[in-house]
Amino acid sequence: MVLQVLLACFLWLLSFQGVAGCLQCDPHFLKWVASVLKETLPGDLPNRDSLITRHIQALADLHGTFLRRNYERILDVRGAFEIKLHIINQLKTIKRKQWKGVFLWQFSMYQLRFALRKKIQQILEKFADLGTNPEDKSVIEGPILDCWTCLRITTQCFDGEVCGVEDKRLAEYNEIVLYVFLVCESVITTSIILVYMVCFKYRKRMLLKSLAY
Repeated sequence: MVLQVLLACFLWLLSFQGVAGCLQCDPHFLKWVASVLKETLPGDLPNRDSLITRHIQALADLHGTFLRRNYERILDVRGAFEIKLHIINQLKTIKRKQWKGVFLWQFSMYQLRFALRKKIQQILEKFADLGTNPEDKSVIEGPILDCWTCLRITTQCFDGEVCGVEDKRLAEYNEIVLYVFLVCESVITTSIILVYMVCFKYRKRMLLKSLAY
């Protein structure tokens, strides 16, 4: 029972780390999108891999290309999760459709990006409204994300102010610290699980020996 709880906590931690990032800052999610596109496109399609790469890059560049206002760079974890959930649902819908050729599929992907752009704008504007309303600050969940630098922001960014780190060296330092922290967190959690499994097996083996006598 304890082992199951530890495993569940470990998986939750990994999933949260995957969610806690803007679309273009989450390579694991983009790899998942690529795997879905590979399942959708026929294996004998000419230039299949380059076509998938091009559409993945178009998704990743969506934020940086069209959303360049100061308030559009800042998002919370809940908003990032909502964006990815929207993409998942749209890709599943496209995958369920009968294959009618690469041109219609590319048009479906264009429609997905067009709708996603509007969706992202709505989520960003909603978050900006929460930030400027003092009564609603408590409903913001998780850390604040800077989608231009792919860093988490430790200070509050209300009233239209951008709290991202402008110093590149300081931003790189913060990114390294965050990466080291996440690695250590994962290693410690994994070590706890392994130690528990070893102790559990040892106790089970000793119990079987005692019952044998």
